[in-house]
Amino acid sequence: MAALSDYAAGMGKSMVDAGVMGAGELCKAALELTPPMVESGGQGLSRAAKVAGFKAVERDIRGLFVAQDERKSAAVGVALNNLKVAVKAGDRGRFERIRQQATLQKTNLINSVTRKIVSDADPARAFAKASNFFSQSNPVQTVNQQEIVTDIRKVHLSKRHINSQGKMRTTKGTGGYLGKYVVQSKAALEEYIKATQLHVGFIKSGWWQVLSTLPKVNGKNVYKGSEIPVWVRRHAGTGYATLMRNREGINMVIGNRVGDNDSQASKNNVQGVARAVAMSRMISQLEAYQKDQANKFNGS
Repeated sequence: MAALSDYAAGMGKSMVDAGVMGAGELCKAALELTPPMVESGGQGLSRAAKVAGFKAVERDIRGLFVAQDERKSAAVGVALNNLKVAVKAGDRGRFERIRQQATLQKTNLINSVTRKIVSDADPARAFAKASNFFSQSNPVQTVNQQEIVTDIRKVHLSKRHINSQGKMRTTKGTGGYLGKYVVQSKAALEEYIKATQLHVGFIKSGWWQVLSTLPKVNGKNVYKGSEIPVWVRRHAGTGYATLMRNREGINMVIGNRVGDNDSQASKNNVQGVARAVAMSRMISQLEAYQKDQANKFNGS
């Protein structure tokens, strides 16, 4: 409160106006610190943050599903079965030729044992691993033998969870074809990915809702519309704000109902970081204002 009082006095603002401006800076900081963000952290309103969010959505969905008409994915099952045939025949040369095919070398195999067999730099060791592994396994069912998932969203949502770091993750390796679920077509999968990517920015939008409803200061909003990208503003948001004035001054409560998944934001003290960022910016504003006033005084 003392810092806010100093800010109000230094900027020539009322405590109410200073409180509103402080709340605005806090919302902006929270917007930047709520996922998605860039890999190094923060910058959550940048185009890079949006791209990171879109990529994360696509990566999670493609890790869970495969299209029946996806030739490359379908070829992996065939290649693995051919690998097994070579092992059963004791044909090391054929085994190695199949193992080195791009179909297997460039595929992100979910089964860790299979992945180690394919990526092992030692052919003899790889053959030994394969001999042990394939002796205990059945042939891989081809993609055309799999049951088709018609409700992609239902399966996707059933496999999502929030990990101990508060990040959304997808449980993988449970589908029938190489750990993945088979959908009808590439077109259906692409359509679902694009539709799901439109949700990126929803968690942030609660802070945008609060920011956009704050009272104006001197007839102006405490934000610039251009500061908040469309991919955040298009969501309705689940934020809330209450402002009460009394003889002692102002009491304001702001929050985002979906911004603290599994209490991870609280555990990681995101609110404390956001407050520190907001206060730092307000101090910079005060210093810039006082410097400008001093220059005007010295120049008069």
